[in-house]
Amino acid sequence: MGRDWRVDTLRGYFLVAMTLGHFPNPLAPFTEYTFGYASSPDGFVFLSGLVSTWVYLPLRQRHGDSAMVSKVFRRAGTIYLTHIALLALAILVALYPGAGVHRAAHPLQTFVSGSLLWNQVGFDRILPMYCVFLALSPIVLKQFTEGRAWLIGVISTGLWVGAQFGLGDSRSSAAGLDPATFNLCAWQAYFVAGQYIGYGALRSQASGVGKSRVLLAACVVVSLLLMVDRHLLSLWGMSPLLGFNGHPDHNPVRFLDAACLGYLIWWIPRAADMAAMKLRFFRFLNLLGGHSLQVFAFSMLITRFEAHSINTFSPVTKLIVALLTVLSLGLPAWFHRFFRERRTRGPNTDPWSGRIRYRYLPSPTTR
Repeated sequence: MGRDWRVDTLRGYFLVAMTLGHFPNPLAPFTEYTFGYASSPDGFVFLSGLVSTWVYLPLRQRHGDSAMVSKVFRRAGTIYLTHIALLALAILVALYPGAGVHRAAHPLQTFVSGSLLWNQVGFDRILPMYCVFLALSPIVLKQFTEGRAWLIGVISTGLWVGAQFGLGDSRSSAAGLDPATFNLCAWQAYFVAGQYIGYGALRSQASGVGKSRVLLAACVVVSLLLMVDRHLLSLWGMSPLLGFNGHPDHNPVRFLDAACLGYLIWWIPRAADMAAMKLRFFRFLNLLGGHSLQVFAFSMLITRFEAHSINTFSPVTKLIVALLTVLSLGLPAWFHRFFRERRTRGPNTDPWSGRIRYRYLPSPTTR
C-alpha cells in the first residue's frame, strides 16, 4: 500500500503546531486547541497508529510474524535511542550555567528515570509513549487478523475508561522531574483506533470508515459547539461551560472532539488534496510528515534552547524567530529524504524524479 498524501500532510501540520507550542511566540495561541478541545498530539498519535498498521501488517502477510516483529522492534529501538539522545541533551542543557532550567534532580537520577520511561523531561513525551505502543503492535495486529478485534476494543475501552478515574496516573515525581504527562492507558485509545481503521482500510481496500450523512451532521454540530465553548473566554469573557481543561488524560470531551474532527477531515473530497499539492505550503507540510521522527527530534533540539532565551525578545523578533523555526523543520526532512534516496529506491519512488508516488484512500465523495 502506498503512502497517503493527506496523512503525511496532516502529520506535517501537527508537527508544526506542536513545535510552535513548545516555546513562547505570537503564533502559539493559533496552534493550540484552535478548533476546540482536541489538539495536535491527538491527531499525531492517531495517525501514528494508522501508519503503523499500513507499514507492518502487509509485511506480516508477505513474510510472516517474525519479519514483522523484527522490523517493529528495530523501529521501536530507533525511536528509543532518539529519546535517550534528547534526554541526555536535556540534562546537559539543565547543567549549563545560566540556562534557567530547574536543576533540583540529580543528573543520574534524571537519566535513569527517563530511560526507564518512568518520568519525563521537557517536551519529549510522545516518543517514550510511542515506543510502548509500537512494541505492542504485533500483538494487536495479530488479534485483528485472527478475528479478535472485538477483544482489543474491549481492552482498549476498559483502559481508557479506567484512565478517567486515575488508572495509569503517575503517583509520584522525583524532584526536578515532570510526572508522566501522557497517561498510556488514556492515549492508547487514539493509537489503537488508528490501527483498527488502518486495518479496515487494508482489508477492504476502502477507507476503513463507514459512510453516514447523519453522523457527519452530528460531528459538525458537536465540533462547532465544542469550538465555541472552548473560546467563550476569549470571545465573550465567559468561562467554558464544560470547564475546558488542557490536561490530556482526564478529559472525555477531548477524545469526542478529536473523533468528530477526524471524521470531518475524512469527508473532505480528495479533489482538495489535488489542489493542495499545487501549493508550496502544503507540499512543505507533506515533506515534514513523511519524515516525522527526524523533524520531531530536530524540533526538540531547537525549541529546548529557544524556550529559555526568547522571552527577552521583542514581539516582532519573536514572530520572526517562530517563522524561521518552522522553516528550519524542512532541513532534517530534506536531508533524510536525500540520504534515504541515495541509499535505496523504494517501491513507491519514481527513480527518475525522486518523488513519491502516492496512492489514496477514497473519501465518501469519491466512491
